[in-house]
Amino acid sequence: MSGLILLAVLIACWWGGVLLVRFVGRAVPNPRWKNSAMVGITLLLLTAPFVDEVIGMYQFNALCKTNGIESADVSKARGKRVKATHDERRFIEGSIIPIKVSDDVFRDAGNGEVVIQSKDYYAKGGWLMRYTPISMGSATPMLFDGNGCGLIAKHRIFSNNQILQIN
Repeated sequence: MSGLILLAVLIACWWGGVLLVRFVGRAVPNPRWKNSAMVGITLLLLTAPFVDEVIGMYQFNALCKTNGIESADVSKARGKRVKATHDERRFIEGSIIPIKVSDDVFRDAGNGEVVIQSKDYYAKGGWLMRYTPISMGSATPMLFDGNGCGLIAKHRIFSNNQILQIN
C-alpha cells in the first residue's frame, strides 16, 4: 500500500514539475533563454527536496566538530575509569532541520570529579524524510548519519588515552 502511495506522490510531483516547466518556458519570450530557463527550473525542482538536509548536514557536522567529544579536553581523564551521565535531549533553535542536543558529562569513577564535558547531537531528516512515505516510518536523515556525533571517534579517543568507561 505504501508503494502505491509513493507512486501516486511521485507521479503528482512529476506532473506538477512538467506543468511548471512548460509554464515558465511559455512565459520567457526570448527563444535563446527559453531552454535555459526550462533547464534551470528542472534542476531547481530536482534538488529542492534535498536542500534542507544538505544544509542540515553541514550544521550538524559543525556542531559536532565544535562541541562534540572530538573537541573535548580529555587530559584530566587520561588513564582513568569514568562514568558517563547524559542529560535529557532537547531541541536546539536556529537549525534548518530538527536537531536535539544532549550534554554528556564523564566523571572519575573514584572521586566523582568531572573530567570530560561534551555535547552529543541527534538529527532528524529533512522535510522529505519527515512528511512523505519515502521514509517508510523513519525520520532519520537520508544523506548522513544523524545519530550522535560519532561513537567510533569516542572509542578511538578513549582507547588512545587509556580511558575506560564503566557504564
